[in-house]
Amino acid sequence: MEYLHTTEDGTVIKYTDEMIKQVILDIQYYKDQNLRYLDRVHKARVAVYDFFAARHDSSDDDITCTVEDVNELLETIGCEKLKALFTVSGTISFTITDIEADSEEDARDQVESELRAEFDGIGSIDWDVDITDTSHQ
Repeated sequence: MEYLHTTEDGTVIKYTDEMIKQVILDIQYYKDQNLRYLDRVHKARVAVYDFFAARHDSSDDDITCTVEDVNELLETIGCEKLKALFTVSGTISFTITDIEADSEEDARDQVESELRAEFDGIGSIDWDVDITDTSHQ
């Protein structure tokens, strides 16, 4: 069966039973999505209130908490945790073979100019090359 709808500007639109069933399913899907979203918002509001209420002292204007406490709250409500900056130091040991060069110094120069250190995260690298040995193969 087909259903006809005429818009205000006179355009006639034909709908089939299947099209109307799909619209009803879509409406129900979006209603369900909206209810899940509202539930998440409500749970987040309750978690935030409970977090501060547990730390509130009516005789004090300040609320004290640790970064660990805040990160726990953020995780509870589905947010990214607070980050801190760290420095990581270490040693990388390497051996490069089959370097074609006319002298030991040329081989060292090639390694020093071509060796790279990369870090795919956010941060900066400060590094130094310390070549301890160069020898013929």
